[in-house]
Amino acid sequence: MTGGERYSRQVLVWGEENQRMLERSAILIAGVGGLGATVAQLMARAGVGMLYLADHGVVDWPDLNRQLLYDEGDVGQKKVTAAARKIMAINGAVQAIPLDVRIDGAFTPPAGINCVADCLDSFSGRFALFNSLADGTILIHGAIQGDHGQVLTLVKGVSRPIDEIFAGSRQPAGPIPVTPAGPAVIAGYMAHELTRAIRGGPGLADRVLVVDLTDYSCSFLDV
Repeated sequence: MTGGERYSRQVLVWGEENQRMLERSAILIAGVGGLGATVAQLMARAGVGMLYLADHGVVDWPDLNRQLLYDEGDVGQKKVTAAARKIMAINGAVQAIPLDVRIDGAFTPPAGINCVADCLDSFSGRFALFNSLADGTILIHGAIQGDHGQVLTLVKGVSRPIDEIFAGSRQPAGPIPVTPAGPAVIAGYMAHELTRAIRGGPGLADRVLVVDLTDYSCSFLDV
């Protein structure tokens, strides 16, 4: 199957030149868990040229309720190894590069990335990720807890630093409660925002989209 056939339905939405922009782009997915596994899959299906997959975790049984790239045969494997293999099975034109790393103060992002998807589950990791980026890099932050999620886009060197925005936020004690559907919803928003950022400009720059799945409502907060 040719690339033209594969992408024919989405080209009807955003056009061939924007499709070529996606194919030339490189994205870092930071955290390949509940959010990142789905964001990575969606971006591969969209035809992004290169996906760096950064995580230091191993697939475990509690991951399988929401981490949609993985199945029972992946339990015990490195997440980035399993994710890269499956991403390239979804779309062989995508380069999926596994980075088995912890995202902390020593982290250095790959050169040449267009955007970063913050799919991490700790504030310390998010802060370290944002601080590691070069000025001008676009970061799409996503988070989910129970029936509540959020998406926010920041531009390093232009937006307020993420550690200022979430100053005083406390990490939940114990495992984060999460359903199968919640991460898929937030990951869908993140993937859409990533394609928008690559194709010409994000829609959530310095604005938090807050999603409440208890009543299906959305609201916005300026930061």
